[in-house]
Amino acid sequence: MIKGEAVAWPLISVLQEKILKAGAMADVFIVPPDNERGKAWGATAARILRPDRFKSVPAWQKLRHESFTKHIEILGMGSPELTRGVYGPSMRKIDLLNSELLKIRRAKPWVLTLFPTPAFAGIEGLSFSVYTDVLLKASTQDPRVLNSRAARLARLLGETQKLRVITRNPKAREDYELRISLAESIMLNDTEAGYHNIPCGEVFTSPDASSVEGQIFLDMPISMQGDVIQGVYLKFAAGKVVSFRAVKGFRRLAHIIGTDSGSRRLGEVAFGLNPSLTVPLMHPLFCEKTAGTMHFALGNCFPDGFSKKPDSKKGAARFCALLGSGVANASSQHTDLVVSFRKGGAGRAVFLDDRRLELRDGNWAPGS
Repeated sequence: MIKGEAVAWPLISVLQEKILKAGAMADVFIVPPDNERGKAWGATAARILRPDRFKSVPAWQKLRHESFTKHIEILGMGSPELTRGVYGPSMRKIDLLNSELLKIRRAKPWVLTLFPTPAFAGIEGLSFSVYTDVLLKASTQDPRVLNSRAARLARLLGETQKLRVITRNPKAREDYELRISLAESIMLNDTEAGYHNIPCGEVFTSPDASSVEGQIFLDMPISMQGDVIQGVYLKFAAGKVVSFRAVKGFRRLAHIIGTDSGSRRLGEVAFGLNPSLTVPLMHPLFCEKTAGTMHFALGNCFPDGFSKKPDSKKGAARFCALLGSGVANASSQHTDLVVSFRKGGAGRAVFLDDRRLELRDGNWAPGS
């Protein structure tokens, strides 16, 4: 399956030809422009219909997902204003049911990237040519160049029991500390073979969701479904968000956090390492990879963040036990929020147990 909007046809058509010439069959899924990422239903349905109208994912959609063997997803919207400002119970029900399709896709080989569109360039405040150049440079960063740094950082994090993150709210002039246990976590490195995002450039894992305590301020703007979220304050107690604010996009943030019981908990903590993102972009696929940043995802965790073989009988049993204990987290959301530790950013310090993680030349410097 190749999935994307009609605006991404130049890339879809090239991929389709290559797949057909290689002897496989291409299922081209053209996503409606009011339906970010091809969910079971789009924003128009969420605006018009009550939540009780969405009873189950249509059988033909499940069958289509069960039938394909590999999945290529191409992000990039032609009219993001069609999804802007869509909140509330109906959209939450769509997200919940759509997680069934996402689970099917994630169980098979997949890759995710973004095609530049004039509308997305407009959201970034860049000309289309400049935006395309920035996106292309970041997307073609050779992962082998990043791997040495990423592997060192993954090794340090793998030895870490407690992660402490210090951020500053510039307007309130307050410093916050967030404390997270990594004792059960396995570090993942997307510069190695087997991971799926283009661009690459992150070391990530799923933390002990029940351990998260304290406060954090996340300064970098994130665009999603036509809205921008920026200046996010989160307070965690016993692993759950108990208070939150946003300078921009509060209603979108409230919608995300209120989706289900798991959307108030952390599913990911990660470090961005891609130095080719010289102009930070607001799309999460790019913002989260920016060198010298961290991102924290509210919502669903990664099974391979807790088990090297999550599909094995032993790995599945371990993951199920961690879900039951609250260490692992399940949700129909997975929303990345980003803080910069570069000059001028809200990030102040990161401690791996009692060892401070250094930043050098705008990127994480985990030692030799």
